[in-house]
Amino acid sequence: MPAVKTKLIRITLKIVVAVCFVLIAGFFILDSLIKKKIRQQLTNLPPSAQVKFSAVRSSLFSSSVSFDSLEINFVPYSGLQENRHVFKFSRASLQRISFYEFLFHKKLVAGNFLLEDGNIQLDQFLMNKKDSLQAEIIKKIKWPFKTLDINSIQLRRTVVFLRTQSSNQLIARGDAGLGRVTVDTPGTRPSFSSINLHLADINYKFPQYEIGIKELELSSGRRTLSIDSFRLIPLIQNYSQAKICSLNMIGVDVMKLLNEQELLAEKIILHGSAIAINDENLKTKVLPLDLKKINANVFQVENSFVQYSDKAIVCSFRANIEFHKLNLDKPFHDDDFHFGSIRASLSGLQYSGKKYQSTTVQKIEVDSKKETMVAQNISIIPRIGKYELGRKLGHQADWMAANISSIKITKLKFQGLFQKKLFAEKMSIGKSRVYVFRDRRLERQQKILPLPVEYMATLPINIRIKTCTLATSTIEYEEYPRSGFGQTGILKITNASVTISPLINHPAASDPSYIVMNAAGSIMGSGTVHGVLMMPLQKNKPYHIKGAIERLQLTTLNSSSENLGKLRIKSGFLDFLSFDFTMTEQRSTGKIVGAYHHLIIQQLKKHTDEKNVADFASFMLRHLIIPLNKDRSLPERKRTGLVNYTRDPTRFVSYYFLQSLLMGVKKSFTLGFLLPK
Repeated sequence: MPAVKTKLIRITLKIVVAVCFVLIAGFFILDSLIKKKIRQQLTNLPPSAQVKFSAVRSSLFSSSVSFDSLEINFVPYSGLQENRHVFKFSRASLQRISFYEFLFHKKLVAGNFLLEDGNIQLDQFLMNKKDSLQAEIIKKIKWPFKTLDINSIQLRRTVVFLRTQSSNQLIARGDAGLGRVTVDTPGTRPSFSSINLHLADINYKFPQYEIGIKELELSSGRRTLSIDSFRLIPLIQNYSQAKICSLNMIGVDVMKLLNEQELLAEKIILHGSAIAINDENLKTKVLPLDLKKINANVFQVENSFVQYSDKAIVCSFRANIEFHKLNLDKPFHDDDFHFGSIRASLSGLQYSGKKYQSTTVQKIEVDSKKETMVAQNISIIPRIGKYELGRKLGHQADWMAANISSIKITKLKFQGLFQKKLFAEKMSIGKSRVYVFRDRRLERQQKILPLPVEYMATLPINIRIKTCTLATSTIEYEEYPRSGFGQTGILKITNASVTISPLINHPAASDPSYIVMNAAGSIMGSGTVHGVLMMPLQKNKPYHIKGAIERLQLTTLNSSSENLGKLRIKSGFLDFLSFDFTMTEQRSTGKIVGAYHHLIIQQLKKHTDEKNVADFASFMLRHLIIPLNKDRSLPERKRTGLVNYTRDPTRFVSYYFLQSLLMGVKKSFTLGFLLPK
């Protein structure tokens, strides 16, 4: 029995050894078969896709294949062998491979594909080629697999160059990873479930622009995207440009951004940017992504400088802006822009157009939750001299300089601003100073000027403000006469205040019939003037103006009366001049009633450069036309003048009002028709 057992043990050992030998031999045979199959499949690729490697290793135990010095060349044009994309890696390993699927079903199923120490050289000529041949060649390549499914692909320590005939330009360096990469049909675009990038020294030239990024990190798993030191440099003069210190996105749907070009994020923060936008090339596509939608719970712009320009204007400012629940849909029209709230601070705003003047605003603050907008220290600054303006234009024009201490808008509907709607409860304009000059020696343009309501209707914005006020301000008008003594005349209104209610330029049926303007001030620092102007919101209805000038020292008007009208007011005090008349598109009608005392007016000689008194004309004015006194003791009918003035539609409404008033004054005198025009 012991001998039998010993023999049985020996036989068993021999069988085990034989099986092990067969398994080991089979392992090496299968390993050799796998290597041979891989070499054969890669060797049989067409000349357009060349694969080289110094060594290939496979391991059945770890289900992996690795290559040393892997090099892939894509040469789409047989006649242009020097134009190729080259992909080199010191080591490439494919792990957790299903050899059974690969050998018998031509399915490449693996866990991880690791590419290390990469050197990728992209050919500039092939990148610029716009034909579809390259895509067709990729589709026609007979790949060693029918489908591909790899759990992750990782590129480590990879540099990418753009190769031209003269040099190699670094495009980027860093690491990249893709999760669950699949290809259903060889040659078609692969899909992936996640992406992770850590790139540095990114630099790439498009036909119109060069893009540079110091560092970029993107993670679809962590839902973050951060960019450090982004720059957009135009390669064509006068194109838009941008520099951004940092851009951070938190909670961003990276896959939706890449696959559907929709930017959805919890928070977007743009810090320290300098952006110059040129409207002439604003529609030029620059980035590889053509965004269809931007949606962010919080969108912040911090410490940024923005400049916008087109053929007519240049506008620049510094900004800190915060949007909540921002939603912007392509084609990015005004109606496609929505937000929950906005808070912003703009400073150092400068605006210049083609009208030879610039506008500056020290600071603008907006807060949609408080429904307020406040602008501080607004200035209108001429860019050329007041006499030069008319000469440059070739006709009369108003040269204006102004400063407004502040403008505050309350109960403002912010969303409407992006639909060109200015809807608010109140606009308060602070203390202001306005100076206007006109050179009457030049020809006057003979174009039709609409009345105020008709003019406001032509504005490209829909205005609806319940009350608009102007705090006590100064308005100064200076004019150089067509003929005179070579001196200008000045008319100054001080302590001017205005209230308008409501301010509407596109009335609805339920709106009031009139815009009511209450105005008050002091003429040349003497007396007061106050009036109410009723401006009709219904077509073909007349304007109605009513008010009075009171306690005016008439000699204060000599600056304008002498130099513009060649009349000297030697003495006189206006107790009051009340006016009440209507104005239509064609004519003004109504009356004035006045009272004054000790009024002496002298006519100056017309054809001389010196202010000499025309004795005879002055005598006629003093003793025949204008009585010395016309006070309240006289019957009102003798102090009343009828207004009946035909409008000149080529002149401003202020001229229409003033001439209507002067006609009433002339009509109040028996021989008023003899007064100088």
